[in-house]
Amino acid sequence: MSYPKYTKKDFEDLEKQHNIMVLVGNGFDIAVLNKFGSGLMKGKTTSYSNFYDYLTYFDKCRDNKLYKKMTDDLKSGKKDWCDFELSIDYLLHSREVNLDDLEVCMDELQERFTEFLNLIVTTDVTINLNQFSKSHKLANRTLSMFLGDLYEGAETLRFGKNLSSYYDLFNFLFVNFNYTTLLDNYMHLGKEQFDPHMYKNVDRNFKFYPNPEGYLNAFNKKYKMSSYILTNFIHPHGVQTIPRSLIFGTELPEYKKNAQEKRFIKSYWAQDDVLYSSYFDETELYIIYGMSLSKTDSWWLNNIFQSLKKEKAELIIYFYGMNLSIEDIKDKFIKACNNGTDDEECLKTVKERIFIVRFTENDTYFLGLKEINEEVKGETP
Repeated sequence: MSYPKYTKKDFEDLEKQHNIMVLVGNGFDIAVLNKFGSGLMKGKTTSYSNFYDYLTYFDKCRDNKLYKKMTDDLKSGKKDWCDFELSIDYLLHSREVNLDDLEVCMDELQERFTEFLNLIVTTDVTINLNQFSKSHKLANRTLSMFLGDLYEGAETLRFGKNLSSYYDLFNFLFVNFNYTTLLDNYMHLGKEQFDPHMYKNVDRNFKFYPNPEGYLNAFNKKYKMSSYILTNFIHPHGVQTIPRSLIFGTELPEYKKNAQEKRFIKSYWAQDDVLYSSYFDETELYIIYGMSLSKTDSWWLNNIFQSLKKEKAELIIYFYGMNLSIEDIKDKFIKACNNGTDDEECLKTVKERIFIVRFTENDTYFLGLKEINEEVKGETP
């Protein structure tokens, strides 16, 4: 599978097609639930610690060996989902637990997590998010103005310089690693903010802002490109409404497909090699949002690394918090990739193609949660 190649048979004035892959993790769901959470679980999110509290309060998995490992990990300060997946990795390698038993423990936690999601992601959350996104045209703003999150220092971004003046197609693939469909809800281009054929005599359906804050390229700050838009969504790790589709596990740089370890490899069960590897040859821009940048997602991150290494693409990482420097965030991404040993010149090339947006208030253009009339901010190097 890969991106369809569109032509003027599909869009009558098409100039260029820009394929953009967006990878979204649990940070997005947490932000949404913090804003719209309701009912008995108001104040709770899909965070690792909240799931552990749920298991403990309802005494769901007292004898589960993975639950016991979660208890030890939280006591030692490990509090993210990547820590849970790294615990699977640890138990897989240490063989402290028989692999058959480990699989049973993991399957039990998957079932409990489905129950947990159904309590957290209520109908009220879904409806309120739907109304908020619709009222403030958040999907349209995300797609059309995300370059406004890049501030001074990001003028080397080639993506903005490769745009035509008009008639480009912005083709977004959203890779939703969350089990919920909150992202799909937020990003749905409903009739309130999108018309597939908005003009009487021409087929353009989208306006893209190539330089919303005036920092990136020669385009005027108020300039709008008459363009085309397409979006698509995939859930490699399953969806809440199909409990048996949920994939928990880790990643290994190498494993034999007839070995026992394969039962715990996310990319094996998601068939990533077959379904998604060809996308990386044709992606011009990657955007990462709400992910922990951990080795447990190394299949995806390493493929992005290899794409950057070939100097064919660029990457924007949205990073919540100011506790790490720009350089530290780039190093964190590279460390999470199973990329082998690369020389300093190669790493320099890759880092030059990575751009960081740090934020603390979910107030970015891209996947932000601010009302449309509020000031939108972002910070990049």
